[in-house]
Amino acid sequence: MPGSDRLTEALRPPWTDRITPRQWLVVDVAAAVLAMLVIAFGLRVWHGPRFVMPTAGLAGASVAATLPVAVRRLWPLPVLAVVTAAVAVLTAVGRAQLTGDLMLGMAGYMAAVQVRRPVAVAALVAAEAAIFAGLLTAAATAHTQNVMLHSMLACAAMWFVGSGVRERRRYRSGLAEQEIQRQRAEQERSRHALAEERLRIARELHDVLAHSLSVVTVQAGVGRRVGAARPAEALRALRCVEEASRGALDELRQVLCLLRSDDEPGEASAVEADSGIPARGATLAPAPGLGDLGSLAAMVRSAGIQVGLDLTGDVTTVPPAAALTAYRIVQEALTNVVRHAPGAEAAVRVGIGRDGVRIQVTDTGRDPWARTVSLADGNETGGHGIAGMRERASIFGGTLEAGPLSVGGFQVAAFLPVASIAPGRVA
Repeated sequence: MPGSDRLTEALRPPWTDRITPRQWLVVDVAAAVLAMLVIAFGLRVWHGPRFVMPTAGLAGASVAATLPVAVRRLWPLPVLAVVTAAVAVLTAVGRAQLTGDLMLGMAGYMAAVQVRRPVAVAALVAAEAAIFAGLLTAAATAHTQNVMLHSMLACAAMWFVGSGVRERRRYRSGLAEQEIQRQRAEQERSRHALAEERLRIARELHDVLAHSLSVVTVQAGVGRRVGAARPAEALRALRCVEEASRGALDELRQVLCLLRSDDEPGEASAVEADSGIPARGATLAPAPGLGDLGSLAAMVRSAGIQVGLDLTGDVTTVPPAAALTAYRIVQEALTNVVRHAPGAEAAVRVGIGRDGVRIQVTDTGRDPWARTVSLADGNETGGHGIAGMRERASIFGGTLEAGPLSVGGFQVAAFLPVASIAPGRVA
């Protein structure tokens, strides 16, 4: 596509960054050889090629001022030293040319790019001093008519260009390192968020399965014991098992749908079709809240636990997250009653006030001390008993206390300080 082609072209690096080191070496060798021919032999191409034979001393100085530039990327400081000395000699005898200044500038540029800043500064000062000495020598001889400052200016100018390139590369390298660190931090945050999401889903799965399976287990046991003698009561127990299982499936579907990737519309598995589960594209039901405590109490009553529910305040004033947490605390507390105190009576009191939500679940079960040890150790709940409820409450900055009562039974009391409850709507 034309747009993508333009984007690819815009993202391409500069052509200087696309040249390989071997190609740069070829460029340096070609420049050094051409400069040697111009300085040593006086090669000219205007009005036809022509050259002159130099003396041995001039040829040696010309070769030293040019050919080392071919390896300036390998040994920048030695190359700068040799070229500087040769150019200083040529300056002293009045034979310094602009081509030699080009070689000197190339050597100074590479030294500024590759060498540490203090060493590069010292090399520049030494090079300028050597060339200045050549100028003084030329001024004291008959070559004063050819004395100029172009060599010193060329070396200094190219050195400052190289220093700027070095600083720019350091800046780009720092930006790249910062980008890598940012990506690593982003990945770490993603992993942390994923771990928190997994923990949240694990809590939801525990709350759903622990409560529903406890009710199913109790009712299945009732049906098995009275099935032969009292078929009607056994049928009611089986109906409770069906309702509890269907409710667990509904809530479990809500949690598991969060883990599924989007599929094509109308696609459904054979298992879903056989089990009566709606297609994956079905709308998810809202998460349970304080308004669903009545249904929760009715389900627990079907398991043989008499539950009294006292809910005061307007449930619509509680934020959904806090309402779900309060629901899960009550659900976990009643599940523990079903599991550890069968046949007991439970009382649930939830008050929505201006300062937050207060929860109290008490029961008349026997041997509450054994239940305290069991729940605290997580032996029966996989570590999600009292500790799980307390952790849920702490997310909102709340508190949760659980333990036996002095008059008998067990109590779970929690407080969620929800500041966003509208004061004018509290009953």
